[in-house]
Amino acid sequence: MHAVILPATPLLVPGTVPGLRTDPLADVRQAVSAALARLTAGGRVPLVLAHGPALRRGRQRPSLAGSGIGDRWLPDDARRHWAPGLPAAGTGASVALLVLADVLGARAADVDVLEVPPSSGALDAGSLQALRAADGLVVAGGGAPGGLETAPDALTDGVRAALRAVGADAWSAQAQEFEQTHDHLPPRYRVTTLS
Repeated sequence: MHAVILPATPLLVPGTVPGLRTDPLADVRQAVSAALARLTAGGRVPLVLAHGPALRRGRQRPSLAGSGIGDRWLPDDARRHWAPGLPAAGTGASVALLVLADVLGARAADVDVLEVPPSSGALDAGSLQALRAADGLVVAGGGAPGGLETAPDALTDGVRAALRAVGADAWSAQAQEFEQTHDHLPPRYRVTTLS
């Protein structure tokens, strides 16, 4: 497996929405965890690819503050993996880091993040090298905030360009769809693996 595309909704992170009687995304979270377990088998530590306001790469700590969720709501186990001095990742990358922490444990602190702007501008040489050297990709789905494409599995032009740069167009995609009936949620979430 080369990559997992997950819906980068904060609802994937347990405990971030207190007061819910039922967990509307329990089946999605289970599918994401299973896919990430396969991606990280054998000690692999993947790269997180997500959209962000600017091109950034390197170690980042998760924060859902951009979604209005304070860091105190993040799971305690996950928070302790990252040094507080690291820059905060955007929401998409943060969701990916937090669900990876459930699979990788303390090794989640070793995960690098590549955030690319929504447009499909050229990646710099260092970003291309990081993508090509990655031991798998965890791709945060979801359109750019305020953009027209808001489906949970949408990819911005920048993320699509980054995937094309590593040959993902030739990879085989397998998607699992999860219909939703809960109020205020999209009609479906999709978890896609690329092999």
